[in-house]
Amino acid sequence: MSIQNQVVHHTSPKFYRMRDLATTAERKPRTYTTKDGMTRTIKGRPARQGILPMGECTIWDKVRDGSFPKPVKLSERVTAWRSEDIDAWMASKGLEMSP
Repeated sequence: MSIQNQVVHHTSPKFYRMRDLATTAERKPRTYTTKDGMTRTIKGRPARQGILPMGECTIWDKVRDGSFPKPVKLSERVTAWRSEDIDAWMASKGLEMSP
């Protein structure tokens, strides 16, 4: 039997995390000087194109008002959305998946 005939179909559910869904703008690094003369530097962050054309706060607002699929807790600190729920929501809104 060849290797090509031994393909095993794995059907585990796929999940999207917030970092996969949300689009974020670039944040440039900044340096602040306090009144005491201390300097504080805040790191920059590159822009990130998510699957959806909206940010994290907008996604959470839509979850709260019921217009976006509810997430599932994969563990105490990990929240994700089922890919089929997101795909169905996008289809109902006429949205295409971002590259």
